[in-house]
Amino acid sequence: MCGTKIVTSPGAKIWVAALIQFTLATTFMLIFKFPKIMIVILGVMILVGTAISARVKLAPSLAPQKPIPHSAAYQILTVLIAIGGFAFLSILLFGTVMFMNSWDRWHRYEGQPYHRSDFVVERVYYQKYSKGGADMYARGTVEGQREWMTLVPYLQPVPRNEAELDERVTPGTSIPVYLFPALKGRLRVQVYQDVPPAEASRQAAMRTLNHGLTALAACAAAIFLLSFVRRLCDTKEEPALRSMGASV
Repeated sequence: MCGTKIVTSPGAKIWVAALIQFTLATTFMLIFKFPKIMIVILGVMILVGTAISARVKLAPSLAPQKPIPHSAAYQILTVLIAIGGFAFLSILLFGTVMFMNSWDRWHRYEGQPYHRSDFVVERVYYQKYSKGGADMYARGTVEGQREWMTLVPYLQPVPRNEAELDERVTPGTSIPVYLFPALKGRLRVQVYQDVPPAEASRQAAMRTLNHGLTALAACAAAIFLLSFVRRLCDTKEEPALRSMGASV
């Protein structure tokens, strides 16, 4: 009986729902290989939000109140607020991942010596992932040295299969690249572009940050406005509902 009371109490239900939400979100983020810091941030956000909700739910009331039926406008506003909250969380999660990727790449190449060279393809490889997508890279030579190179930035649009990749990048193809002698693996060879990798990544990080903050501010403003309007609807409905109750 004691366990039944704990499980059925409003506060316990909120924490159980939060645990389920965190478990599902964590599973999703692990499957798609989100950074671990994102899981920590998500956990903190869910913890804070659940604590606030639990405190509001457990606040003592003067008298038990019957559920109040709300108008269609009120319910529509509630749905819009929920959509806005989901959009806010999605922008925060994916925006943070994009920013961290660009930030990591920026500082990985910042200050590294490099020079312009050419990558001569010997063989290309198409590795398809079980969860969708594919990795495309090549083995070749740069200035007479054996090197490996990621081909995805060079291939636009991206080939859909190995046969198409072999057709588009044949042995002997020369690709203009940046060579970073101090780095290792495929990081050493990057496709040549007008903007070097460090500066391009810095611009991408700042662009993601600016656009992400703007989108978050817009979502927060929309949620606040919708909540305010819903509050007005609730205030207008209360006198009418009270008068109906008095007449009954």
